[in-house]
Amino acid sequence: MSRDDNIIESNRKRYCLWMLTFVLAAMGFCNLLLSITIIAVLRVSQGMEAMEVIPDENLIKFYGRTDLDKVCLQAGVCQGYGDEPMELSGDDAGVQINLKNRRDKLISSIKVLANGTTISQVESFEIKDPQTGSSYFSTDFPNFGLPSGVRKIDIDIAVTHRITSPINESLTIKSDGQISMSGGEGNRMEGKEIVWTADKDIFLKSLNGNIILSAKEGISIDIKSIPIVSSSILKRVESGQYKVCVCMPQGKLFRVPVPPGINIHVNCARVSMTPENNPCI
Repeated sequence: MSRDDNIIESNRKRYCLWMLTFVLAAMGFCNLLLSITIIAVLRVSQGMEAMEVIPDENLIKFYGRTDLDKVCLQAGVCQGYGDEPMELSGDDAGVQINLKNRRDKLISSIKVLANGTTISQVESFEIKDPQTGSSYFSTDFPNFGLPSGVRKIDIDIAVTHRITSPINESLTIKSDGQISMSGGEGNRMEGKEIVWTADKDIFLKSLNGNIILSAKEGISIDIKSIPIVSSSILKRVESGQYKVCVCMPQGKLFRVPVPPGINIHVNCARVSMTPENNPCI
């Protein structure tokens, strides 16, 4: 091997040594940045500001605000420390708590969303006052009473089998838009006096049964709100008597005037059905 070849080989080894040194330095620098990032995120100084591990009690204690995606609890217990309350919140999203078995099968779940709260597959659910321990709501007790001083409750959807008011007090169900009441096996309303009022229409509908209106002192309807439709046979009849007719299948009511002193059978089918006078539209 000539002298030039020895020089080239020596330079090549020196180049590899410097490359290895540079790679190790880059790896060390990246490791330093990673360590600084971890320390900054966990806020580690003499202790850990955001989290503390208590191995004797098998606990992890979080301080302040902790941003997590999913939290898996082996014992299924998540609670506040001492008298400090615990708050669960989602950024522009809801909070979902799932209970799964070892086969990753969902057993129970709680979903707190912007438009409602759903609790499914649980034996009981209870809301207590953290100070006094008194129960505000429990699924074990069939009645949900409003706390003292609360006269009304504002909700969008209520799923229950019974709604009652205190004795000698009225129950008022009111909406600025529309009220819809439905039951899987029908609805039943009882009271000393039941009053239905609406700006537009009131619909009573039964899929597999009958609609029964029964009262001890009778049922009254405000006739003034029922439209009057002229008969196609008699035009412009002034009368103090009217025949009440029903549109089918819409179920809307309308009145047909009965002329006095004329022996004519008034037929609900023979009325003016022009677009401007059609009561069934």
